[in-house]
Amino acid sequence: MSKSEMAIIRAQADFAINLLSNVVFEQNKPLESTILSPLSLSMALAMVYVGADGLKEEETHAYFAKQLNSYNDYKPKNYTLELANKVFVQKGFKIFEEFKNFIDEYYGGKFELLNFAENVEAAKIINEFVEKTTHDKIKNLISPDSLTTDTRLVLVNAVYFKGKWSSPFDSELTEKKTFYINAEKNKEVDMMKKTSSFVYFETEELQMLKMFYSSGSSEDDEDIYMVVFLPKERFGLQKMIKNLNGEKILKLLEHGHKTKVDVEGTEAAAATAIIIETRGMIIETRTPQFIADQPFYYAIMNKNKDGGQEFLFAGVFYG
Repeated sequence: MSKSEMAIIRAQADFAINLLSNVVFEQNKPLESTILSPLSLSMALAMVYVGADGLKEEETHAYFAKQLNSYNDYKPKNYTLELANKVFVQKGFKIFEEFKNFIDEYYGGKFELLNFAENVEAAKIINEFVEKTTHDKIKNLISPDSLTTDTRLVLVNAVYFKGKWSSPFDSELTEKKTFYINAEKNKEVDMMKKTSSFVYFETEELQMLKMFYSSGSSEDDEDIYMVVFLPKERFGLQKMIKNLNGEKILKLLEHGHKTKVDVEGTEAAAATAIIIETRGMIIETRTPQFIADQPFYYAIMNKNKDGGQEFLFAGVFYG
């Protein structure tokens, strides 16, 4: 992996944690489960940069082009990962051919002309593209009110992922348990259970667990995984995230070892709360436990062919 690619990966890791922290904790709104795609946002911003005289940063664009091609060309049996870019342009608005060619070459982005003055119809067309790309998981991304007669361009990046665990949970073991949102509030959630081999690591501040998705090929079964970071301090998610940065996360991901664990987790669209007891080869006086019955941070990661760790999705789970 080149130095420039490593720098991009570190920057994306910083972007992932900082953006999520800002969205969840800095907006003076109730804390709630949130998921976003650092990859999608990074790619969209890179395309905007192209239009702002960013053609000189070709190494950055070449990196995204390589990743986009690898995602769309690789078709594993057991998971689906799709990315799509599209640029919607006001009819009659001049777009330089150099910009169009660059977006097409590096990002596979297609252009479509719309009349944003007809905001209801324009929003419908954009939303249909997003719904199709995300297999109907994201609806009404653009509201008609966000489009005006001054709108000249809408740049859209959509990403979709659906996967199966390498070590699936047995639905018959699912049962109701308490998830503690904060000191005053809790809720009953469906908790899954399993004993298997997972990658586990801990520091003074947090515990980390990796759960891999199956590709259908033993060679690639550790390429895409979910990693969960659980604060050791009760209800200390915000403090834990504040103390994390891209470099720390990437270093944590390099650690950990496979060990037999008992797992319980909430059934959720994009998150898993986990209860784990680890049993290693070394006999310890205290059995470590990973009890994720409180808010936690998680990410769905891709380990690319060059060994880089990329954030496909990042989120916090509040039950």
